[in-house]
Amino acid sequence: MSSWKWFLLSLLGGGIVFWIPDVVVPALDRNEQGYAVTVACPAALILFYAAVLRVRKSERLGPSTAIFAICEMWVLALWFTMVAQTIRGGGFRGFTWSEFGYVLISSFLPTRIVEFVTLEGSIIALWVGTAAMIICHFAFERGRWIIPPRLWAALHRRASG
Repeated sequence: MSSWKWFLLSLLGGGIVFWIPDVVVPALDRNEQGYAVTVACPAALILFYAAVLRVRKSERLGPSTAIFAICEMWVLALWFTMVAQTIRGGGFRGFTWSEFGYVLISSFLPTRIVEFVTLEGSIIALWVGTAAMIICHFAFERGRWIIPPRLWAALHRRASG
């Protein structure tokens, strides 16, 4: 598999797999207060990571699955928490286009993500998942890239020249 395919799988797969329990748990039990989500979200992410790492075992190079999973789970946080709140009875109900733009822009602002995810009740899961992926990156993927090698070389040449 090419580096770009691993990049997209790591990015989209890690984020989506992390947040799926946040949507499924309220669908099963609307009164759940976040305890199951706190355990299920990081557990799902670690299982995804282990599966991808096992498939990529023979490849030494390529993108870091852990780091790109962290990036996408933070970017997708507001969208999945809104879907979870919609299932609970709030969220996207009565949502306007201006609010859609606000959520889109807020998806790239860490302070807003922390604020909204805290209000939704999944902040501990987000911090645990982030810490787990940082540990996994340093333990298992230290040699894999975060910045693509061609871009890194171009930046390095420009800085030295």
